[in-house]
Amino acid sequence: MSSRSSQSLIWTFVALLTAALFAGALKWGKVTIDLSDPPIQEARLIDLSFIRFQEPEFTSTPQPSPQPTAPPPRSTESPIPEPIPEPEPVAEPEPEPTPPPKTDPAIVEKQHQAKAARERELARKRIDEKRRQKLIAQKAENARMKAAAATAAARQRTVSKPSGISQPKPKYPPAARRAGQQGTVTLSFTIGSSGAVISARIAKSSGYALLDNAALSAILTWRFKPARNALGEAVNYSYTLPVPFQLR
Repeated sequence: MSSRSSQSLIWTFVALLTAALFAGALKWGKVTIDLSDPPIQEARLIDLSFIRFQEPEFTSTPQPSPQPTAPPPRSTESPIPEPIPEPEPVAEPEPEPTPPPKTDPAIVEKQHQAKAARERELARKRIDEKRRQKLIAQKAENARMKAAAATAAARQRTVSKPSGISQPKPKYPPAARRAGQQGTVTLSFTIGSSGAVISARIAKSSGYALLDNAALSAILTWRFKPARNALGEAVNYSYTLPVPFQLR
C-alpha cells in the first residue's frame, strides 16, 4: 500500500473518531479535543478551457429594492361620524291628463261670427276716425287760409294816413323869378314806414325845369308820421301833390 493511501485511511479514521467524540460530548457533556493542524496538500489545477459560456443577449437593470415607508401618524382628532343617508323620495304617480271637452260646432260657428262682427266694427271705426281726422285737418287748413287772407287784407287796408311833421315850402328859384316863370308842378311820392320820403317823381311838369327841380328837391326833405294799417303796423303810403309857383 502506498503512503498516500495510508494517509487517506488515517484521516478517515480520525474523522470517524472525532465524530464519535462530539457525539459523546453532546450526550454526556462538553469534550475539548485539541487536534493538530492537518498537513497542507498541494492544490491541483483543473483545466476548464473546454467549457464555453454563452453570454446573454441583454442584461437587465437591477431594480432598486423598495424603501420601507413609515406608517402614517395617528390622528388625535376624534373621527367624524358619517352622515346618515336621507331616504330616497318616493315618486308620486303622475295624474292622468284629462281629455279636452268636446266643442259644439254650433257654438264654434257663433264664436267665429261674433269675431268677424267685431273685426268689421273695428274696421268701420278706423275708417270713421280717418274721415274725422281728415275733416279736422281740412277745417284747420281752411281756418289758416282765412286767417292768412284776413291778415293780408288788414295789412293792405290803411286805417290812418300819414301826418306831416316837417314840410318846408319849395324855394322860388331867383333866375325863374327874374325870367317871370311861374306854374304848378305835380309830384308823385311815397312815404315809407319810417316817415321819410323814399321816392319821388314829377307826375306833371310846370313847363320850366327850374321850377320842377325846386319842387322835387324840397319834397325829398319832408318828414311825416307813417301811415298805419288795420294791424297797427307802419306801412308805406303814396301821395300825389301839386306844388304851385306864382309871382307876386
